[in-house]
Amino acid sequence: MKNRCLVIILVGLTLIWSGNAMPQTGKHDPDFALTISTEEDTVKSQRDMDISVIVKETNISRHTINAGRLKEPGDWYTMSVALNGQPAPITEMYREILTPKRADPDPDVADTFGGLLYSIKPGESQTFKVPLTAYFDLSTPGRYEITFARGTERGRPVSVDVKSNTITITVLPADDQPAQQ
Repeated sequence: MKNRCLVIILVGLTLIWSGNAMPQTGKHDPDFALTISTEEDTVKSQRDMDISVIVKETNISRHTINAGRLKEPGDWYTMSVALNGQPAPITEMYREILTPKRADPDPDVADTFGGLLYSIKPGESQTFKVPLTAYFDLSTPGRYEITFARGTERGRPVSVDVKSNTITITVLPADDQPAQQ
């Protein structure tokens, strides 16, 4: 009986010391880093521009993480696009994502962009393209600053907002006139 009590006490102390006996309520360090880039940093304004941002998520934790995302990148990422410090106009597609007419998807559902569920091992990365001009109107010439962000635990109080670097895309006028700065 004494040995059982001692084992129970030791297990209880181990759980308390490791933090497993109590729910984790505080914020935690993110498991991933987010980096963005683009293949073209200067483009000429045209009717049907097709500009994409390359997103790279790198697992910076010591365990495998689920990096799956919902079908629309606009559902998963917060995209900040500014022209001369002012928000760039959004497209109808992005407007529908920001103010959905349907019920918000369950963040725990393994419904992912491209139909695949991605797990990333420690130190590994995944890279994919997000069609920026599907969400923002970049037809006005000028210098656009783009930043992405994503929460680590979407819709939960322990979520940490991971922000990417900021990239710049310059849109030149169609007639080769210098863009406004």
